[in-house]
Formats: sequence, structure tokens, C-alpha cells
Amino acid sequence: MEHAVFGERQAGQFVFKATKGPKFGFWPHLDESVVSTRIDEFLVMRPATPWQYLRRLVLLDSLYIDLNCLQGFTMLDGCFSIITSQPWYNARNATWKEIKLWMTSRGFIPVRSDVYDDPTRWYQPEHNLALFDVGESNMVVSEGEIVPIDIIPMQPDGPLLDFLSDFAEKHAS
Repeated sequence: MEHAVFGERQAGQFVFKATKGPKFGFWPHLDESVVSTRIDEFLVMRPATPWQYLRRLVLLDSLYIDLNCLQGFTMLDGCFSIITSQPWYNARNATWKEIKLWMTSRGFIPVRSDVYDDPTRWYQPEHNLALFDVGESNMVVSEGEIVPIDIIPMQPDGPLLDFLSDFAEKHAS
């Protein structure tokens, strides 16, 4: 877990999240040294930098306004830490059916090989927005609305953008 969570975990209240240790979550990377036609083999998750973590917060806000708020920076257990706040939701995990409907209604296409039935990676070509780690535990339903609480958004560039653009073109409906 990349965060320490502080505060009352009650609906309508805010919790504070502090990154732990030198961890700032993960960031997708296309490993060009792997020769494969399966995305699962050449797309890897690497530790994120503080800049990538902050970029992730900005992009999450484009999907769901006011989801996270940057509160500041501190030293926690001797390590640099980013402090954010997030509303606590009285929620349940979203189902795959709900996730797929939410994603496709926003113009995302699933990016996957045929290994998995339920895609955890999505791409929206119009805004060059890729989402990773999309799953039932990272998307919740609160008061009938899906909230993407812990997904990894990015605007790819370089080889990953080339791959996703080609993928989107080949799989456009």
C-alpha cells in the first residue's frame, strides 16, 4: 500500500493520505526490449516519481472533479511524503459490468490481450488519456455514481503512445 490513511472513515468526511517511504505508486512503462504481441508481456508497472504521482492527481481530477486535493509535503518516518485529502465514500466496489459501461460511455476502449476477460487498462484517443489498474477495488459506487478512487491515469508519449494509438485504430468500433 502506497499510502498511510488518517482521519475518520465516515461518509462525508475527508481522510488524509500520505505517501509512505520512497513510494509514490506505480507508473506504466513500455518495455521495448520485450518482443511479444501480447501487451501483458511488454507493459510493466514501475515505481512512480513524485512528479508522476502529482500528475496522476491532476489527471484523476479531470475524470472526477475534487476527488483529491493536494494538502502539502512533509517528512514522514524520515522520507519525503506527499499529503492529499480525499472524501470518504459510503460505497461498494463497482462490478465489471458497471466499470465497462462507465468507461465506454466516456469514449474509452479496453486495451488488452485475450488473456483476461475484464480489462484493467483503457485508452481514450480523443484526449490521449490512458487508465491503468482499473478494477473492482479501485472503482467504487457511491449514491449510484462510479468514483475512480485509485486508478492510474496518464497521457502517454513516445513508444507507449505509438502502441496505444495503433491499438485504438485497429480496435475502433
